[in-house]
Amino acid sequence: MLVKPNAGRAVRDPVKGTLLPESGAEVPDNSFWRRRLRDEDVSLITATPLAATPAASNTAPSATTTATEDTK
Repeated sequence: MLVKPNAGRAVRDPVKGTLLPESGAEVPDNSFWRRRLRDEDVSLITATPLAATPAASNTAPSATTTATEDTK
């Protein structure tokens, strides 16, 4: 599961011994991380929906158009 620390919280990864990065990290779905979720030390990060990808495809035609215009 993918989690990130909540604002104002520093959560140590018990296996690595390092702090969980603010951007989040993949962690095992076990009792330790479930307690961190329950205690609101961390939040689950949901996957970005596929609907967000068309913005990237909108930039591709302009790059193609620019290349075509340069050859004229």
